[in-house]
Amino acid sequence: MNVRCISMSMDPKKQDVMMVVKGIDDAVVKLDLDARYVAMNRSARAMFRRLGRDPAQMLGQSVWEVFPDLRGTVAETNICEAIHSDASVDFELSYPADRHWYEVRGYASSPGVILIFRDITRHKSS
Repeated sequence: MNVRCISMSMDPKKQDVMMVVKGIDDAVVKLDLDARYVAMNRSARAMFRRLGRDPAQMLGQSVWEVFPDLRGTVAETNICEAIHSDASVDFELSYPADRHWYEVRGYASSPGVILIFRDITRHKSS
């Protein structure tokens, strides 16, 4: 499978991490300590396009700039916790713009966090 990962300039260790996740079917994003998008896999790009966002334009922007409606939600609480406490987080997120439910797992990845989004809409519907 030929898969490519959009990313900003990263040191080789960080590139190795993204090489591992780029083939994962779930959407995977890497955020820095300021919650700015640093890298994303093809599934994340597809998810963001479905939400009307241009993945290439998102790089370097914070989650809160791209998705201001996530402020004050469980997403903000958990993403900030994962970034600032090196804790792993797990939460569900309903995003009305695309009528999907996501299970989101966040893992500290110095510096920043890796978020994995699994679409659980079918599970929630049953």
